[in-house]
Amino acid sequence: MRPQFLTRTLCIVVLVAGCVLHAGESRSEPVSPLQVRVIRFEGLHSFSPAELKKVLVTREKKFGWFTKAPLEEKTLAEDIERLEKYLVSHGFYHARVHHEVQRVFRSEVRLLIRVEEGPPMTVSRMNLVVDGASSGPWHREVVSVLPLREGDRFTIPAYEDIEKRVLLHFSDWGFPKVRIDVRARLDKKSNTGVVSVDVTRGPVCFFGAVKIEGNEQVSDEVILREFTFHQGERFSAAKVQETQQRLFNLDLFQLVDFTVEKLDTNETVLPVRVLVKESKPQTIRVGAGYGTEDQFRGQAQWEIRNFLGDGRRLQVNMKASSLVQLAETKFVQPYFLYPRSTLTVEGGGLHEDQESYENRKFYLKPVLNYKWTDTLSTFIGHDLEANRLLDVKLDAPALSAADQEQEEYFVSSFLGGVVWEKVDNTLNPKKGWRVLPNLEVASAELGSNVEFVKFTLEGRGYVPVRDFGVLAAKLKWGGIRPMEGTPDIPIFKRFFAGGTDSVRGYPYQRLGPLDGDGNPIGGMTLVEGSLEWRFPVYKEFDGVLFFDFGNVYSSSFEILWDDLRYSAGCGIRYNTIVGPLRLDFGYALNPPEGDFFSPFQVHFSIGQAF
Repeated sequence: MRPQFLTRTLCIVVLVAGCVLHAGESRSEPVSPLQVRVIRFEGLHSFSPAELKKVLVTREKKFGWFTKAPLEEKTLAEDIERLEKYLVSHGFYHARVHHEVQRVFRSEVRLLIRVEEGPPMTVSRMNLVVDGASSGPWHREVVSVLPLREGDRFTIPAYEDIEKRVLLHFSDWGFPKVRIDVRARLDKKSNTGVVSVDVTRGPVCFFGAVKIEGNEQVSDEVILREFTFHQGERFSAAKVQETQQRLFNLDLFQLVDFTVEKLDTNETVLPVRVLVKESKPQTIRVGAGYGTEDQFRGQAQWEIRNFLGDGRRLQVNMKASSLVQLAETKFVQPYFLYPRSTLTVEGGGLHEDQESYENRKFYLKPVLNYKWTDTLSTFIGHDLEANRLLDVKLDAPALSAADQEQEEYFVSSFLGGVVWEKVDNTLNPKKGWRVLPNLEVASAELGSNVEFVKFTLEGRGYVPVRDFGVLAAKLKWGGIRPMEGTPDIPIFKRFFAGGTDSVRGYPYQRLGPLDGDGNPIGGMTLVEGSLEWRFPVYKEFDGVLFFDFGNVYSSSFEILWDDLRYSAGCGIRYNTIVGPLRLDFGYALNPPEGDFFSPFQVHFSIGQAF
């Protein structure tokens, strides 16, 4: 009996100890939470995966190896519910969403979401009534601005946008007191809907007196000259918005608020109250940065707004890097001679320490800009330069008669050009184009002791590719022709290529003619081109694949296609409010003979290459 009792007791002890040890192991090795490597959709016909992923709270790691994307059951259930509501709001009232979690590797899973869209709800009929009439001169124009039309898929966002669109349309034609009644009758059995829009225009209204409040240093005259409407004109909401934007563009105000009064009365003459809050009259800005070409750089700016009144601006700019040191004063006079013209006068001193030369320049450059439209402007100007070529770092065979150290060159030239552009973002464009032709003519008749004609033409384009980023392209061509009396063009006026913003498989200014020591000589003709694919990677990070080509030629307006140099590479961008931080790796595909530089190049800077 005793041995049997001991045996049972021993078994119980071993069992309890095993449970304790197992529990301890479980506590010491917690189960790692599941991580979503990728989210995939099946069954989509009317939506893109990227569009539906924005609805989800659950995220995916994708290529982010160091990021976390935990899978939480409660959040996933709410995501499925959100997706179904989103599909309903976009016209799929019978949609169903199912999901499946598939193990990929260890704690990583693939989230598979199957969508059964079902038949869409379509608009079978649009009933538009304006002032009690179902047809008339207004109907065609109103139908053209409606976000929903017969045959379209019925969506809640478009339905809710009808009233806003109709209100803006009639407000632009002088009917800001228009009344709009929008109704929809949906049949889920037939999946058809009837949308009715009943419009009562109300009376024609006109702009009344303008009252300006809040301005202290900026005169009423400076504000009123930006107005695109006048008292007594037929009311237009578009003109109010345009005027507000023009006042913001003056950079004189922190706040610009327009209030159209008496909209809730029977009055047809509507006074306009403008409330502004002025910006600080003076601003000091200081910045610093680093680039692979100019190394550490710094800049400072002192700006005086509304300088001596009339909206004038005065800037004092200081910049310094290993390549350039600048001290400059800039004066801007808006409304010079004509409302659309602006006079800018720049003057100062510049010291350049480039790869092959060192030059000191004092200059004065008045430029008159005329803005024809929001996308097109032209300019003409006069550039006066007093240059002293302090040092030329070329070997004797490469030196020209114009490359003499301590030689002084006075350049007086006519400037002209066009800026034709339409981009969505000036710092990081994703859509649009730019065309930039520029002309410089230096002549003895203008007092110049160096005579030449210099012309450049550059085009840039940006095309969004749905969820795959942006395709960007650039093509630039330029040429210099010496005029009679100038056998050689000084080195500081020649073309150079290669580097961060040029052909990225080459070092800074090292693409083109080189001397025996590998120093750039510069040339009389320039060709550059680039093609980039900019694609999203993770949050604020973008990736880039690029192909560049170009060269610099010794003769004027000469292009030798067989001598073009090519490079390819990749890069990464980190988007900031002042533009993307850029890191590029370029490789020269057909470098010239010689061992002056590596075919591999690394470039770091701020801003896109173009």
